[in-house]
Amino acid sequence: MTWGKASPVIIAAGLSDLIGIFFEFFWFFGPALAAAYCSATVSDVAIVGGLLATGCVTAATVGGAAVSAFTTPFGVIMAMAVAFIGFLIVGLWVVKTNVRIFKANAAGSLWFMGGFGVSMMPLIGIVPAFSLVLLKLYRTQIRVEKAAYVKWEKENAAAQLQERQQQEAQLIQTQAAQFAAADVY
Repeated sequence: MTWGKASPVIIAAGLSDLIGIFFEFFWFFGPALAAAYCSATVSDVAIVGGLLATGCVTAATVGGAAVSAFTTPFGVIMAMAVAFIGFLIVGLWVVKTNVRIFKANAAGSLWFMGGFGVSMMPLIGIVPAFSLVLLKLYRTQIRVEKAAYVKWEKENAAAQLQERQQQEAQLIQTQAAQFAAADVY
């Protein structure tokens, strides 16, 4: 495994975590997005634009405080849904393409499920646990496989040298046979 192959999975998990964090803070981001949208649509009105934009921000703040009883549970539920969908998508991706990740780390599956569990918890879900766990698992796998590859290279260096010598000997014999055939003509 290389970092180039691991990066898309980690990025997908990070995006899932970021979307989940957005929804965890939906009590803040919902009214903020409404204020930004309202300000952007009325700011192109000539002189009154600044007044209308200020009114939009004020209305979004008051409205956000008034509907926070709805937006907070909605955000938590959406964050949990995003965490679950992200876990399913990224989890299937990891299982389909790289099952060795769980063999390289003895407790890899426990870490994987723990990252999912932390992502599903309300308010604690703001920690990007799923992407951090995948980063840890891939780092461990890359380290273990790199060490195994170096060990394999050392163990097989003699066999590889002997194989190269045999190939060179065959090449020399083939060239000698070709030169002998060329001398006949």
